[in-house]
Amino acid sequence: MNMASAVNVGSINLPKMMRSISHRTSQVRDLTFIRDVVYDKEVKRFRGATESGTPLKGPPVSFGYETSSTDDATFDHVQDSGTITHRYVSTPEIVLPGLTMLQSPIVSRSGRLERTGHRISGACTFYAPSLDYIKALDNFKDTKAFSELESYDKLIDIERVIQNPADITSDGDQTITFSSGSTYYPGYEIDRIRFKIKSADSLTKFTLNGVVDEVAKTIIWTATDTFTPTDWITVDLPLRNLAENPTQEVYINGAAKTFTATGTNVEMMDKLTGVSTDYLSTLIIDMSGSAPVELRDIYLYKEAEWRIESIKDYRDEYMQISAARMRGERTSRRRTYG
Repeated sequence: MNMASAVNVGSINLPKMMRSISHRTSQVRDLTFIRDVVYDKEVKRFRGATESGTPLKGPPVSFGYETSSTDDATFDHVQDSGTITHRYVSTPEIVLPGLTMLQSPIVSRSGRLERTGHRISGACTFYAPSLDYIKALDNFKDTKAFSELESYDKLIDIERVIQNPADITSDGDQTITFSSGSTYYPGYEIDRIRFKIKSADSLTKFTLNGVVDEVAKTIIWTATDTFTPTDWITVDLPLRNLAENPTQEVYINGAAKTFTATGTNVEMMDKLTGVSTDYLSTLIIDMSGSAPVELRDIYLYKEAEWRIESIKDYRDEYMQISAARMRGERTSRRRTYG
């Protein structure tokens, strides 16, 4: 008898193991899952430059060029086999905080000097709970657009916390002061903001204020689709490299809520070097009323962006995910050049 085949190695309860060791190691990471937006493709149904007349036979011709739209597109097309309805499903960006994974020892920064400049990359392995477990998590279970982890999905990790204000339990709008008097805090390392909020009122916007060359600058994320966080809700949004009036989808209980950034200044975060003329000043959370509001786990942080390269699925036990770090410029160059 083969003794090895008779041994029952049992199963690995990865979520339980992560809860147990998270108090003793920082290898258990709280990640934000992001899937890039999929835009509609440009298609052609008519000859030449016209958009009317007799359509081409067969399905529409796709040239592979992405448009700037993610709207549903439906139209009927008469083919030899009859009228066929073509439908393209809207696939906006998915942002889902609250995904916990175990990260093995990593190569976080591997530098290479190239002709175009200095590039830093990295690699790591994540151990994630089974797909069924992930799909049962809050927010993930309600987001119909999420069905599985895919290659090239992003996992945003907190590489380093730059500011971590104390938790707040108070009424109405909240103002958090970073720099005052003779203390001036930098902001050039900050990539994103994450906080958990709970209130009977709606979150309307939050504003990050800074001073650049003694001139006040702001980044304002406004909740275009307001929501009331009666249960704990996690908001995670970028603060650097923002285009003019960008929008960002954040999924709250499975529903996409749009945030719109205004007052952005492309060099604001890069220029907050922490001196008396360039510093991070305040964070203001605006609510729709004066009801009690709770804020906790407020992080202004430097991100580590990991892209999923491959997934080994151990069925109902866990998944082994190989990931590559996609961005890792040197902080000294960021401070110098922005």
